[in-house]
This record gives sequence, structure tokens and C-alpha cells, in this order.
Amino acid sequence: MTLSWDLFVILVFVVMGVYGFLIGKSRVFGIIMSAYVGLTIATQLGSYAFDYLSKITEISHSFNVTMFGAKLFVFVLVIFVLMLNKELTGGGESSSSSFVTAIYGILAAGLILSSVLSFMGYSERMLVFSASPTAIQVYNYQMIWLIAPIAMAITVTLWNKFRH
Repeated sequence: MTLSWDLFVILVFVVMGVYGFLIGKSRVFGIIMSAYVGLTIATQLGSYAFDYLSKITEISHSFNVTMFGAKLFVFVLVIFVLMLNKELTGGGESSSSSFVTAIYGILAAGLILSSVLSFMGYSERMLVFSASPTAIQVYNYQMIWLIAPIAMAITVTLWNKFRH
């Protein structure tokens, strides 16, 4: 396998799975919730961010901004701010198996990657898709990435409730 979009997508899933395993359910679930909020805000406010960043670019001539770049900036900023806030205010760690936390990490990766792909314009997305069948699959299953973390949280909660 050469360095490609497929390798990048697979690495994101692996890294987030391991990261989820290491940081625990509470923190990885915080990433998932932050990604939902970031997706919503970037989708709704991305055009405003693009307009604002475009005006800054006209004045400073320092960088070129695209709609994708503006939405990605808002998405990452929201996740960063929410996660920083959670770290500063503290969050209790709930007990859960390492396997479950790794699965949450993988679901977070799918949610984040499918969100980033959805921010791309059609031509940008087709360019990535031409180089990565894996990215196509991530994008095609976007509804699963949106629903699966919530379904898993409900399932794990019910499982723990009935198990004890």
C-alpha cells in the first residue's frame, strides 16, 4: 500500500480506535458529541465563516480560503473549544470495557471523516473519491456514522443497567 487517501482514511480509523482505547469512554464520547455539534454548526454557519474569512483574505492577502476550508475551520474550532472546555472543567470517567471505548473511537473517526467529506464541494469530493475507494465507503455510510454512536450509547447504557 502506498501513501494514498485510502491509507490516510485507514490510519484515522486505527489512530482513533487506539486513542479511544487509551483515553476512555467519557473522553471519546465527548469527542463524538463535540463532532455532532461541530458538524451542525459548520453546516449551518460555514457560509458566514467563508464570507468573513474571504473579507480578511481580501485585506491581508495572506491566504486563500474556500468554502471547504471555512467549514473545516469551524468544525475543528468547535471540537477544540468543546474538548478544551471539558478538560478544564473536568469530566468523570465512567467504567466501560476497553473494547467499547475503542469502538467509540472508531465511530468518532467515521463521524469526523464523513463530516469532513460532506464539507467538500462535489468536484473536490470526486477528486478524493477517484483516489480512495475507502473514502467513498466512509461517505456512503454517513448515516451510519451519524446514528451508530447514539445507538451504541443507548445499547451500552441499557446493557450496563440490566447487567447490574
